[in-house]
Amino acid sequence: MSDPKHKSDLLRDVIDHYQQVDEDSRLQTGWFRLEHARTQELLMRHLPPSPATVLDIGGGSGIYSFWLASRGYDVHLVDPVPKHIEQARSHARQHAIASMRVGDARHLEQHDGSADAVLLLGPLYHLTDHADRLRSLRGGCRLVPHG
Repeated sequence: MSDPKHKSDLLRDVIDHYQQVDEDSRLQTGWFRLEHARTQELLMRHLPPSPATVLDIGGGSGIYSFWLASRGYDVHLVDPVPKHIEQARSHARQHAIASMRVGDARHLEQHDGSADAVLLLGPLYHLTDHADRLRSLRGGCRLVPHG
């Protein structure tokens, strides 16, 4: 089910959800700290060494973006929730990432081959429709040069 109405409804549902939930601090509390530490471990195991360009698509308020930037990566954050980009901008006063903007993982605007790695952690959680997942995965693969 990938009709335009479905897409706008899904995006509205995601934005509404994050108006109720503080994703900005979730990974710093309780059991979620384990998720955070494990994700960091896996990223370091599989990402190319810095300096490399990483697109954090659906990266929320940038918890992984800022962490990767502090390790020398050139990180670009894209998230569909305006609240998350506002939170990332407030964090950017203390830490820098290359760019941050509102965007949809199903409609990536970046140029082909523009990244060394693409994170799609949030989209693969929220996009439950098969066609939406494939579209975001294909878009992410398009951004990474294959050689």
